[in-house]
Amino acid sequence: MTDKTSRIGQIVEVMLDTWDLPADCNEGELFTYAETLYDRIMAGDGKDQLYAYLSGVQVDQLEMPKSDTFRTIVDRSVVAVSRQS
Repeated sequence: MTDKTSRIGQIVEVMLDTWDLPADCNEGELFTYAETLYDRIMAGDGKDQLYAYLSGVQVDQLEMPKSDTFRTIVDRSVVAVSRQS
């Protein structure tokens, strides 16, 4: 479980480094999105599915402008999670 938590923490760091987050966003909220992304990567979701998920988070949940930054997060997250295997 610690390894999973560590990987999710890495995904949160990628999110913090990549997104210009709204002021009302906290790390707990990001952890939830990162955990879902982690679980979906581990379940074998393809990149298109992961892109769709994180794009929805970016625009619908975080109410940030539509951009391609979610792709960077997905790509870096897939690499981080695959190092675990």
